Amino acid sequence: MTLLAVVTHRAMMIQFGGLPSLLREDSNDLRIYRDAGEALLRGELPYRDFFIEYPPGSLPFFVPPALFTDTKLDYIALFAWEMATALTAALVLTALAARKLGGTWAWVAPGLTFAIAAILLYPVALVRHDAVVTLSLATAVSCAAVGGRYLLLGYASLGLGAAAKLIPALALLPLAVARRGAGRGFAVFSAALALFVVPPLLLAGGKFLDSFAYHARRGLQVESLAASILMKLGWREETTFGHGAFEIEGRGVELAISLSMPLTAALLLLTAPAMRREYRSGRLGVGDFPRHAAALLLAFMLGSKVLSPQYMLWLLPLVPLAAGGLAGACVSAIFLVTCWATTQVFPVHYSELLDGRYPGPDLLLFRNLLLVALWALLSFPRRETGRGEPGRRRIDSERAGAESERLATGSQRAHVG
Repeated sequence: MTLLAVVTHRAMMIQFGGLPSLLREDSNDLRIYRDAGEALLRGELPYRDFFIEYPPGSLPFFVPPALFTDTKLDYIALFAWEMATALTAALVLTALAARKLGGTWAWVAPGLTFAIAAILLYPVALVRHDAVVTLSLATAVSCAAVGGRYLLLGYASLGLGAAAKLIPALALLPLAVARRGAGRGFAVFSAALALFVVPPLLLAGGKFLDSFAYHARRGLQVESLAASILMKLGWREETTFGHGAFEIEGRGVELAISLSMPLTAALLLLTAPAMRREYRSGRLGVGDFPRHAAALLLAFMLGSKVLSPQYMLWLLPLVPLAAGGLAGACVSAIFLVTCWATTQVFPVHYSELLDGRYPGPDLLLFRNLLLVALWALLSFPRRETGRGEPGRRRIDSERAGAESERLATGSQRAHVG
């Protein structure tokens, strides 16, 4: 496990060193990160003194590279090392969770899947701050697998992750139904989230809310599921740049934007019943948490009007643990092909995508259909996957213990009588 982590970290840094300047020195995201970090070091308050589109929990990760560097290139290199370290830590936590749930060597397949996927996503893995979300979800998965006093740490991790990019909040429900103590867990999650959200809300007020309005005004990103369908139908008229991303204009675009939120809600509601059925039948264990969390994240990604390539990083600690046996191998294989296709779309054939030339639009539609297939497989499994069995055995054991204690108490009362 240690060797895999070291090799993965090294491989990601080597690939980062080979990125073209367009993805490093000229990256708009990295410029925003550096500007925000330097502004904070000057004592400026985010949202009030300078605008930033990212949630407040992301800001602490922009500061250290600015604190210890003087040039743009040095900042970018240190930020990349920071994200590589976060992904490596997430890899270790995912492997530990797999071993806890499945046995001594159960970590090998999920660990390798995580490592290969992270390496396949090299153009975005270290130059976006989404590795923070990956680490947050990996911590939650690991804490859920261990249980006990670590469970509240898992809720806190989701709260901190949500403060950085909101999306980890979707994993709250699967964690709550997979483990007991949801009441205290929600309180810990809320406290961790409030730690970052309340101060800017009090100090910046409406300017802080402007960062949410900024995303609400975004158009239909070129890589979204809806955009890939419209492009295949030949309805795109032009591609424009706005809100830090390329967006399409043309027939059906306004309708797709207006339906984005209802569609996302519908996909989330379609994802929940399978989890509810397993919970009510007593078959839901901690091993099923990654599968349901991944399904909910995929539902959000598919329904959203924005589907950036770095979103794939969110799935790294979840999909490799989503199933066991042959089903797990198939899910992991589809996931790896999806990661490969994501990189083929961006940056390999991105210019063809923006111009509407082959193979850009076809590759994008292929990638998005793979995401749909993943969502369907994880939301509506045809049979038990096996990954959740240790968790279910633990729940059955708890129930058996409680029943034995009840019978023993009843016997003692009868004896006294």
